[in-house]
Amino acid sequence: MLRTNDDPRALRSRAAALAAATELLVEGGPENVTHATVAKRAGIGRATVYRHWPDQQALLLDALAGDVRPLLAFDDSPVRDQLVSQAEQMAHRLNQPSAVSILATVIQRAERDEDARRIREEMFGRADEDLTRALAAAVERGELRPGAQEHARELVARIIGPLFFRRSLLGERLDGDIVAAEVDNALAPAERGTGRQEANT
Repeated sequence: MLRTNDDPRALRSRAAALAAATELLVEGGPENVTHATVAKRAGIGRATVYRHWPDQQALLLDALAGDVRPLLAFDDSPVRDQLVSQAEQMAHRLNQPSAVSILATVIQRAERDEDARRIREEMFGRADEDLTRALAAAVERGELRPGAQEHARELVARIIGPLFFRRSLLGERLDGDIVAAEVDNALAPAERGTGRQEANT
């Protein structure tokens, strides 16, 4: 007899349950993901879901991991255009009713759970690394002042922080004008011909 992990039926039921859990998470937030709702959505028995995930937290963490994606990703095109485009995609996601709840759950659980910390790193850590490379390329192209790449984490915080605050605490819906303004505010100190250093020269 095959071990459960190798049984094609078990693999199929797990994949179906995880897909259902991810859908439910996106539709209604973390509180929407239970063994009962996942079983009903996936069309499998509740006992099957319990066999794969004996406790609620394990099920939720796998659903969170299934929905995770880097908040920002970059290539070699002009850095401001990339930031606006990526931030608009993030804003569109934040405008979805469950998105803030999902992010808050990841952040909260990451304080005490290693698996949640890995999910948080997938969301935020790559943005830090990718943006450093994108900023370095922008410096080489003359878009930004030398040294801008040394402040990638600060730049990410100055874009994501205000957007998250405006959406989650103020309840604003984020549009293109808001996104562009926050990106420009964050980039201003690093752009050539702006900032205190050049203003004083």
